[in-house]
Amino acid sequence: MRTSLRQQSGSALVEFALSLTVYFMAMLGVIEFARFMLIVNTAVEASRLASRLASVCDTGAVQQARIRERVRYFVEASGQIVVGTRNDWLVFTYSPANCTQANCTLVEASLNNLQAQLLIPVSAITLPLPAYRSAQVREAMSNVIAGEVNSDCG
Repeated sequence: MRTSLRQQSGSALVEFALSLTVYFMAMLGVIEFARFMLIVNTAVEASRLASRLASVCDTGAVQQARIRERVRYFVEASGQIVVGTRNDWLVFTYSPANCTQANCTLVEASLNNLQAQLLIPVSAITLPLPAYRSAQVREAMSNVIAGEVNSDCG
C-alpha cells in the first residue's frame, strides 16, 4: 500500500499544474474578448461623434479635417486601433447629394478599413473591424451661430 501512495504523490501537483494552465488560458480569452468588445464600442461611438460634429459644424474640407483629427484622437486612445496618416478611414456623406449648408438634411459618417490589434500573448493578432455608420439630422451646420463661435467646431 505504501509503494502505491509513493508512486502517486506527485500526480496531484501535475494535475493542478495542467488544470491551472487551462484556467489561465480561458481567463486570457475572456479578458481579450472583453477588450475586443471595448474596441467595437469605441468604433461605434467614434462614428456617432463624427456624424454629430458634422451635423453641427461647417461642411468645408478644413472643418472635416478638424473633425477627423478629433475622432482620430478618440479612436486611438484605446491603443488598439491605429489609423495612421490615412484619410480614407472616415468618410462624410451629406444628403441630398451636392447640397449646401443651407439645404442639407442629413449627415452620415462612416468608419471604414479599421483594424483592431489584440494583445494575446505569444501572437499578435490583427482583426478587421466592420464598417460603422451613423447618421444625424442636420442641425446648425455653421461654425458661428447668432454671432457666437460654435464651441464644438473649434
